[in-house]
Amino acid sequence: MKGWAAVTLLAAGLLVLAGSAAARPARRLQKGFPYAAEIQAEIQYDGTYEVNRRSFQPCSSGEEVVRVPISERHQVHIERTVFFRHITVPVATPGELGKAAAKLGLQPTVTTPGRIKNDHSSMDLEDELVVPNPESEGCHQAPVNCHWELAPLPSGAFQEIAAHDHGFLPVFWSISVLGSNTTIEEECPVTNGSSELAAQLTESGKLYPKGLENFPEVTISRPLASDFHRLQHQKSVEFQVSLDTPQSGTANCATHFSEEEETCTHGVSGTAYVKLKRLFLYKSKQSYPR
Repeated sequence: MKGWAAVTLLAAGLLVLAGSAAARPARRLQKGFPYAAEIQAEIQYDGTYEVNRRSFQPCSSGEEVVRVPISERHQVHIERTVFFRHITVPVATPGELGKAAAKLGLQPTVTTPGRIKNDHSSMDLEDELVVPNPESEGCHQAPVNCHWELAPLPSGAFQEIAAHDHGFLPVFWSISVLGSNTTIEEECPVTNGSSELAAQLTESGKLYPKGLENFPEVTISRPLASDFHRLQHQKSVEFQVSLDTPQSGTANCATHFSEEEETCTHGVSGTAYVKLKRLFLYKSKQSYPR
C-alpha cells in the first residue's frame, strides 16, 4: 500500500508540474498567430446640441425705452452614419506577443477614407424680435422661426480616426462626424445658416473639459483594446457610446452676463452606435521569440 501511495503522489506531482508548464506561455510565438485584423467600422451618430436663453431687449416706446423679456432656442441635430471600409487594427495583447510586439505591434490605421452613407441633419432657431406697436405706445414680440437642412460636403475632412495609444494599444478614438457642411437656406431675418452653425459649434466647445473632443465628435473611451481583442475570435463587435454632455448634460453658458440680464443653459444629448466587422486576420509568417 505504501508503494502504491508513493506512486499516486508522484503522479499527482507530475500532473501539477504539467499544469504549471501549460499555464506558462510558450517561449516562441508560433507561425500563423493572429496579431491584427482588417475591419470595417460604421458609426451611427445621432446627437443634438441645444441652447436656451432668456434675456431682455431694449425697445423705444415713445420717449421711453423699455426692457422687454425675450426667449430663444438654438438646436443643431446631427444624424448621420460614417462608414470606414478598411481599418487595420491590433487584435493581440502585449502579453500574447511578448518580445514579438516590437515586430508585430501596430497602431490602428485608416487605410480607406471614411464616407457618409446617409444623413438627416438639420438646424433650427426659435427667437423673438421686439418691435414698437405701430399705433400705440409699448412694444410687442414678433416670433422668428428658422430651419436649415445640413449637408456634408463630399470633400469634408470628417474621415479621420485619431488613435491615442499606450504602446500599440489604443486608449480611445476620436471620430469626427462633422467635416465641412453646407446649409440649405431658408430666409431668416436674424442670421444665416453658416453664421448660425459656426456660432453654435463655438458655443458647444465651452461644455467640454480640456482633453475631450467637441460636439459633434465621438470619443470612444471604453476599453477599446478589449474590443479589438474580441475580433481575434469574433466576426463582429457592437457597442453604444453616450454623447450626453459631461457633468449632468447641461451647463450655464452665461459667462459674460449677470443673471439679471441673461440666463442660458446648453447641453448635448444622444448616442453613437458603433459596429466593427472583421474582414480577415493578419497572421505571423514565422515564429518569433517571446
